[in-house]
Amino acid sequence: MTLPTDPLAAPADPAPSVPVPADLLPVPVDPVADDHVADDAVQVEAAESELRRLGLEEIRVRHHGDLARLEAPHRDLATMTSEPLRGEVLRAVRSAGFRSVAVDLEAVPETGTGAGAGAAAEPGDA
Repeated sequence: MTLPTDPLAAPADPAPSVPVPADLLPVPVDPVADDHVADDAVQVEAAESELRRLGLEEIRVRHHGDLARLEAPHRDLATMTSEPLRGEVLRAVRSAGFRSVAVDLEAVPETGTGAGAGAAAEPGDA
C-alpha cells in the first residue's frame, strides 16, 4: 500500500544534515574592502616615501581616512613641526592624498637606542 504524497510538499533531503567545521567554510571575499585596504597601504607608503626623501627616516604614517597621523621619535618632533620643514611635511603627506595631517605627541621608540628607550607606554601596559 502506498501513501498519497502532497504535491506541494518540499522534497525530503535524503542525506542527513552534518555540521561543517568553520575552518572548512568558504570565506566571503569583499573586493571593495580589499581594494580600500590596498589603497590605504599605497597611500601610507607614498607619504612615508616622501618623508624619507626629506630625511625623516623614522616617521610612521597611520591611516585614518582623510587624516594622516604621524608618529615620530621625540628628537624629530620639534624639527618636523617647525618651518621650513613643517611646510614640506604637509606638502609631502598631502601629495599622497591625505587632506589633514596630525602629529602624535607620544614619541615612538628610537631605533638603535635599546629596548624601551624613549618608548611611550601604550594603553593597557602595566
